[in-house]
Amino acid sequence: MRTIKRAVHLDFHTLPDIPDFGVNFDAERFARTLKEARVEYITAFAKCNIGFAYYPTAVGIMHPHLKFDMFGQIVEECAKLGIGVTAYLSAGLDHEAARSHREWTVVNNDGQVVYGDRTANFFRNMCFHSGYRDYLLAMIREIKERYPVEGFFLDSTVVRSCYGNECLEGVRARGLNPLDETDVLAFARDTLLDFGREAKRIVGPDKFLYLNGLPTSDTEGLRTHIEIECLPSGWSYDFFPAQVAYARNLGQQTVYMTGRFNVNWGDFGGLKSKVSLLNDCWDAISNGVPTSIGDHMHPRDGLDPAVYEVIGDIYKELELLEPWTDGARAEADIGILTWQGGQIGDAHNGAVRMLGELHYTYDIVDERHDLSRFKVLLLPDRVRITPVLAAKLSAYLAAGGGIISSGYSGLNEAGTAFALKEWNMVYESEDPWNSSYFRMKEPAEAGMSDMLCGMYKQGIWLQACEGAHAVADYYQPYFDRRWDGFHGTFYTPPDKYAGRPAVARSGRIFQFCFRVFAAYMDYAPNVHKQMVSYCLKQLLPDPLVQSEGIPTTARVTVTAKAFMSIIHVKLTHPEPRGAYNVIEDRQTLTGAVVHLRRGDDVVAVYTAPDRLPLAFTSNNGSIRIPLPVIDGYMMIVVEHDQNNAAPDAPSVPDPCTG
Repeated sequence: MRTIKRAVHLDFHTLPDIPDFGVNFDAERFARTLKEARVEYITAFAKCNIGFAYYPTAVGIMHPHLKFDMFGQIVEECAKLGIGVTAYLSAGLDHEAARSHREWTVVNNDGQVVYGDRTANFFRNMCFHSGYRDYLLAMIREIKERYPVEGFFLDSTVVRSCYGNECLEGVRARGLNPLDETDVLAFARDTLLDFGREAKRIVGPDKFLYLNGLPTSDTEGLRTHIEIECLPSGWSYDFFPAQVAYARNLGQQTVYMTGRFNVNWGDFGGLKSKVSLLNDCWDAISNGVPTSIGDHMHPRDGLDPAVYEVIGDIYKELELLEPWTDGARAEADIGILTWQGGQIGDAHNGAVRMLGELHYTYDIVDERHDLSRFKVLLLPDRVRITPVLAAKLSAYLAAGGGIISSGYSGLNEAGTAFALKEWNMVYESEDPWNSSYFRMKEPAEAGMSDMLCGMYKQGIWLQACEGAHAVADYYQPYFDRRWDGFHGTFYTPPDKYAGRPAVARSGRIFQFCFRVFAAYMDYAPNVHKQMVSYCLKQLLPDPLVQSEGIPTTARVTVTAKAFMSIIHVKLTHPEPRGAYNVIEDRQTLTGAVVHLRRGDDVVAVYTAPDRLPLAFTSNNGSIRIPLPVIDGYMMIVVEHDQNNAAPDAPSVPDPCTG
């Protein structure tokens, strides 16, 4: 299977009442437009959300106004130009099949098969414990047999509780409770995964398969790669960085699927600025992954030349960078722990945002991964310690690693005590207050006010044992925020020192009693970031990359390939405009400097792709690189002595170790 890069994800959901459907479509022009835009791979429509097929199907329902094999012509013409095609089928949505077969739809808990906003798309959902399962599998088999596609993208594979009679009978047959939402949802999940396994058998081992909508923990053994769908202007620019930080460690190629839309999928008239799309693509390569750009084709006129002029300009730029991006892997000093299965919560998003603003390098991993490669581990807010993780953390600490833990993290699975003796702290209880404060005891970060600061998200009470000590003290308020029958106690000033630490240190472990990372995600208190920065400087005095004169809105990352370390500096960032976050301006920066820790064997430093040599100075195994004017984004390549080089980086990250 090829490496997916410079891709386009082409939506095409077409209602039946378009009589001139396809009259201006020309498959040869379609493929040529893609080729001229430097597109190498597309996900193209075989069956859409409405339920129509775009080829002469013997199984499904062809669009009523389609007079030719549109999908087949796309596959044929793209193949002539070396463009790979994956077949898109909407799996969870099929409104035409649902209209004809109400018994194939999900029945909600109110007994409805049509519900929600009927002008949107998810108001009928398909049930995989029905005849729809065999119907969709037959279409997959039909396409596989007819067309030389490179894979299948099955969309909207979302687990939805179904209260139809057949599903509830299935729940009861398993000895589960049809009145229990958890049991009903578990049955729906098992049913969908069983469908996925059968689809995998039909597709075969030599073609791509992706089930979009299921978490990565559910699709292990089914998927061939990972596509992170994110339209960041509406979904949040915090979504992709955390998702990719985990996905790139799962041993399969990962792709960032963004989109050209102003609003959301189906936004025919929306085209983000070139700078906005470039930002997404720079985010991708800065994190060691390629990009797919989402589009929605017009049903009569085909691809919009204006869209592909922008995509072409962007992909020409990315193509020039491929000698340094193809096969590159992200480098990380810090490992952020999540639960097995890769659940990413607000605390993880807050940690990623905080570390991104501080210009530290990081990955998100779970207990199956190799933790020894990180200099510091973060346990954000709610990471309980399983026996497997406990053994790994003990070995990690014994080898000199550092840990920053917060909130309920560090406790055993039952939440009754700290899991490891190395914590050298006592868990007392959950924090009974809801408006607590802290004050730093040790010398604070520059600019950090010497005052009582709000926690915002409480966690636990703890005490430091002998050998551990308080870094910050806990102060309690006069009273909780509550209604006392006379007043709403909104105004809760700090009262007194409560005789316990807010942050304690034991050797190379820092434990925050409060949920510092979720609080940062919700409220962005600068003092919280300064507290974490203080801890990181104690545990990681010599990070992989450091910056001078680069603002917190910028992102600085490092990837590696063979004998090269590649530093990425991205200046573009979103600003709120109404309900959306928008990137329109391409910021410039002068006087910036970066430092790279791995500097004892450097033979050349230059910008890419123009190979402009950059001066640098060496000091104690690091190099200092003053940068020229940065216009939106800059790639700085540091070439090392090839005699000391590590083997070539694999095209995908190393798989989990356990």
